[in-house]
Parts: sequence; C-alpha cells; structure tokens
Amino acid sequence: KRLSSFKEVSAADAFQKRKLLEKEGGSPSKHAVGAPQTELQKIQKKVVGTPQTEIQKKMHAVEQSLTWSPAGGGGATSVPLWKDDDAGALLNPQEGSEAGYSGKVVENRVTVRGAPKDYEYLYDLCVKLERLKAQGFENPHFGDIIAVVEDEGDTKEEDGTITSLEGVIGGKTNTTYTANTDWINEDWINEHIVKDEKYDSIKFRFRDPMLFKQFDKTREKSRDDIIRTMVQKLLLHANDITQLELSHCLLPDSFLKILAGEVLKKPAESFPNLQLLNFESNLIHGPGIEALSEVILNESAWKYLQAIMMENQQHSMTNEAERALAEAVSRSPSIVVCSASIQSPYKLKEINDTLLYNGDQLRLARRDHQTKEGTLKDRKRTEIEVYFDSIALNESDVEEVEIVGDQKFLTLHDAEKAKSGEAFATNTSVKSVKMTHLGLQDDFAQMFGDAIANNTTIERV
Repeated sequence: KRLSSFKEVSAADAFQKRKLLEKEGGSPSKHAVGAPQTELQKIQKKVVGTPQTEIQKKMHAVEQSLTWSPAGGGGATSVPLWKDDDAGALLNPQEGSEAGYSGKVVENRVTVRGAPKDYEYLYDLCVKLERLKAQGFENPHFGDIIAVVEDEGDTKEEDGTITSLEGVIGGKTNTTYTANTDWINEDWINEHIVKDEKYDSIKFRFRDPMLFKQFDKTREKSRDDIIRTMVQKLLLHANDITQLELSHCLLPDSFLKILAGEVLKKPAESFPNLQLLNFESNLIHGPGIEALSEVILNESAWKYLQAIMMENQQHSMTNEAERALAEAVSRSPSIVVCSASIQSPYKLKEINDTLLYNGDQLRLARRDHQTKEGTLKDRKRTEIEVYFDSIALNESDVEEVEIVGDQKFLTLHDAEKAKSGEAFATNTSVKSVKMTHLGLQDDFAQMFGDAIANNTTIERV
C-alpha cells in the first residue's frame, strides 16, 4: 500500500526497502524477477512487470533507475526524484539534471545539424524573415525581431508603448456570439483580416476576450464547436494567411488542440506560408502546447514558421509542455524566435541554442546566395575573430586566454573555429589557454597541436 501510493522516493526510503527485502530472504534483484511470496514481494513483482496504471508507470520508471548496492555492501543508493507529480520528469538528486533529456538533446542536434543543408530553402527563409522584420517587428525583448505591429489609429507613447481603444477593450466587439456558430462566416473572417500588400503579408487578428469568457470550460462542447468552425473557416484561406494573431482573448488549450488536429489531417496544405504565431496573454499552458509541438515536428507542416509568441499566460507551462516545445523547436530548421516562459534551465538552453544555430544558418545561406550571384562583399570581422587575429599577430600582451561557452565564439563558422587554434603558433605572450564548451572539433585540435609544437611560451592548456 505504501509503495502504490508514494509520490517521492528518497535514498533513505530505498535503503529501508532494500533492507526489508533482504530480511525476508535473498537480494532485491532475486525478488524482482523471481516468484512472489510475500505481500511486499507481490507489489515489487507488479511494479517491475508491465505497468498498468499511472502510478505503476512511475514506479516502473523508478525501479528501472535504482542502483542497488550488493547485499551487505553498505554502499550508497542512487535514486532519482520526481520533479513534477503531473509530468513525471525525473531529476537526478546528485547532478540536478533531467534524466534522459540530455540524451534526447544530443540526438536532436545530431539529427538536425548533421542533415544536408538546403541553402535555397534557407535563403527563402532568410528573405521572409527580412520582410517580417521590415513590417515593424522590433522589440528589445525578442532581440530586434518580434514586437507588436502598429495599427492605424494607434498612438505611440514616448517610451514606445502602443495604446489604442481596441488594445484596451480587446479588439472588435460588435459581434453577438451564439452557440450555433452562424456568425462565423466569410464576413466575420474578413473583418479580422489585416493585409499588407507591400510585404505580401496577410494576418488573421482576433483579440476579443468576450468570446471565450462567454464560452469558457463550463460550456466546453459549445466552445469546441465554435473553435472547430473558426479553424475550418480559416483553412479556406490557408494559402494566403502568413500570420495568426490571437492574443489577449482568453484563448484556451483546446484551441491549439483543435487547430493542430485539423492541420495534421493535411499538413502540407494547412497554412503552408505561415510565418508567425502570436498567442500571448491567454490561458495556454499544457495540452495545447503539446499539440502545437506535434505540428512543428511534422516535416510537411509549417515549413516557413519562424516566430512563436506565447508569453504572459495566466498559468505556468507544464513540464510536459516545456519538454514537447523544446524538442519540437530543437528539430525545426526555420524557427528563430520562440517567446515563452520556460522554467526548466535545460529546456530553455536547448531552445536558445537552437534559435542561435538557426539564425546562423540563415546568415550562411545569405552568404551562399551572394557568392553564387557574385554580390558577396568582404564582411567585417567579428569581435572574437579580431581577438584571435591580435593573438596571431602578437599585437596584444594578453597572457591568459579563457573562453568558456562563449555565444559569440559558438556562432563562428567551423573553419573560423579551427583557425583560432592556429593563432597561437607565432604568439609569444600567452601562457595559459582555457577553451571549453565551445563545440571544438578535430580540425581545431590538429591546428592547435601544430601551433603549440612550435610555441615556447604556453605553459598550461
């Protein structure tokens, strides 16, 4: 009974459990696979067998990760702890990292970054991103890429804040919402379409909180019927819409679940030119984000999606939603902006690293295109490149080089990373070199090895 109702396992619990099993005869491993005899052994047998209930699944995961000491050995027991009762993500109490997630991260990086690069597709993404930025999507919070587009009639304060009557009351409010969905027609859709012919952009914009305030979870069936009808009507404009903005409208998770379900029926034909999703300031936090992640993972869907905005939700994102979003973004070659409140530092780092990598690939695609067109100009060398140039030319008296996980270095092309190792060949001032967590590869090691074979001043590496 205790085992079937527990929610957290500590090292002390595991130790007592092992002692109890040993007292009843035999080692823990024998009871795990042998014929059950006592009540405790029957529970143990059930746990490590085929999991049937949710608690058994959790128990099964824990049992698989237990590291038992040999009988009588008295060694320490390593037992992972449940971080989140609902999500079931495991934390290692000694390392503080999510068990299994780092392996998935590496797998995603190998899959995405090791794949052949389609520079024509990436250059197309680059052009579309420039158009998106040119429309006024500039906000320091998103690294000069994403912000709110000003509407006619809006007034901009000195601090850059946009204020309008529509922004205060939540958008257009002249619709009478009823459960029969007759009001969701072409006129209603067109009322919320914003066209920008200059940048070939068509945005569906809905910011009225009254709809989902009226049809909340207490009227779930009617609400889902409304959402499904709305999505189906929007799909009639699927080839045209480049941006979906449904912010500040109390949008629930069920909207994203239904949207994802409809899109996955025909992923290649459902919003094929979609560039931006804005679901800020809503009620999205769990199943909806997981469903959205499934669409992003689909290789045929939303190939030009570049920005996702989901900040300022009423509830914190669930652990499973964070995990799903991080995995989806890490496998996407197109997303360069993901605005969301991520609590897990591991998932947040994976998302940020992916966005940085994708942005760098767009830069390389632009250079590849310019090279083919004969329009490539010599670029200005970056700060980190100039730093290593000064080391190579002995123009600096620096005695210690310490670069650890530097984002500017990580954005360098592999050839430039390798070239940094060559910089020490002729240097006579540097005595200590520390370069870690930089993704350095064998070509760097070879060049650095050749350099220090001739260098007489470096004492510590």
